[in-house]
Amino acid sequence: MQKELSDKLNALRALEFDYAAGDLLYFVRRYCYFEDKDAPGVVVRFRPWKEQEKALLTLRDSRFTLFLKARQTGITWVALMYCAHDLIFHGGHTVIALSKSQNDANELVRRFGLLLDNMTSLLKGGGISYTVKKSEVLLFSEGGRKKSLFKSFAASKSAGRSFTANILLIDEWAFQGWAREIWTSAYPTINRPTGGQVIGISTMKRGSLFEELWREENNFRKVFIPVFADPARTPAWYEATKRDLGERVRQEYPRSAEEALSDPGGRFFHEFDRALHVCEPFPIPRDWLIYSTMDYGLDMLAHYKIAVDSHQNCYVFHEIYKSGLLLSEASEKIHQADGYNGEEWKLPRARLAPPDLFARELTSGKSQAAGFEEQGLRLTKSSNDRITGWLYLKELLKCRPTPEDGSAPRLRIFSTCRHLIRTMESLMTDEKNPCDAAREPHELTHAPDALRYFAVFWYRAPEKKSAARHVGWTEDMWEDYYAASDAERRHLESKWRGEGPAE
Repeated sequence: MQKELSDKLNALRALEFDYAAGDLLYFVRRYCYFEDKDAPGVVVRFRPWKEQEKALLTLRDSRFTLFLKARQTGITWVALMYCAHDLIFHGGHTVIALSKSQNDANELVRRFGLLLDNMTSLLKGGGISYTVKKSEVLLFSEGGRKKSLFKSFAASKSAGRSFTANILLIDEWAFQGWAREIWTSAYPTINRPTGGQVIGISTMKRGSLFEELWREENNFRKVFIPVFADPARTPAWYEATKRDLGERVRQEYPRSAEEALSDPGGRFFHEFDRALHVCEPFPIPRDWLIYSTMDYGLDMLAHYKIAVDSHQNCYVFHEIYKSGLLLSEASEKIHQADGYNGEEWKLPRARLAPPDLFARELTSGKSQAAGFEEQGLRLTKSSNDRITGWLYLKELLKCRPTPEDGSAPRLRIFSTCRHLIRTMESLMTDEKNPCDAAREPHELTHAPDALRYFAVFWYRAPEKKSAARHVGWTEDMWEDYYAASDAERRHLESKWRGEGPAE
């Protein structure tokens, strides 16, 4: 009789195991427990809110998912429950989790172990045992013949090359170091024809890879989890929180995705507005002045072509944004840009570059500017006065009255220059100097720096006008003069018998 009852119990457990395998929401509601710090006993059965149920179904149906969330909405727990369902019912699978720090990584393992500790009856129905270590959880099925793994890493530069997984869970993605390097390395291991799933979770941080992936068209399904996903949060609670946090409430407790993406404070170019400063491409008239400006290093070539009309309005109309280019390769890219739109384009009046490209290297005694000149690209030294350059760039962004009784900025950017637009939106203010832009993340600085070199050069115009009385040089002559080196300026002064600019 005892054996008969035991066999029936085991058969019922097996049936229950099979049923839970086919119904994710049932599994979560029936077998998942989590920690609620405000509840008696702390560990309580998980009763998902409406937004959490939607999140589970999204994970069930999507290979690539981004969750942009308000704080404390339980989405990390939801993701761990989904991962538990996968590992329990798919012997041999692997879940890799990435966190900001080793402590955070260990916390995910602890939470995963807590989930398993509270579903022992279900695990018995599948003949599953498990062990919990500091950085991983192993699940054994079919008498130990199949092994599933949940392993958690701290984000590091080499982390993306350390695994092949069925599910990659990236927690607080916007705040992880080496995010771009990890994603570049990890993506090929996940993007397999036979499967692979990515779950990205984070609150918003401007300038992060997470923000870029959220904004751009890609394979990710984007899910926003608002502050009021928690039914206990009332409008009165929100207003009290807003009084405590001020404008930061939009970042920590956003009510909409648009609010999460809005300026959380500290944005350097608060003047920049896509509606004002971004325009669709149009044919550049042949009589407009053309300039180019760039920031160059092996880490990035950020090169832009700028057209200036007769009213001194500036249009950034071509972008090169590519890393890892040798000087000869960068030069070839720039030469190709001179054939913009498949036709031989009017060459720039000046090719602007930062002073550091003109510094001679100790070993060769030659500057990078000289190397570009050997490739047929003569550079004009701009100023690296950061504060003045940013002020001049902000002047170009500022809206001014127009003859049509409206207002418009003097600088617009073609929508095809997507990296310039992205970094102008994301660059933050230096925490120690409100007049300067932050230099980290460094990837965000290249394109705005290139535009800054143009702005500081362009605003030499007042000096040029005050000097024009001396010899009546034409506009073209003055442009050539200001694009010249000191020795070449002396030659031009002698050639045109002028006095040169007044001091």
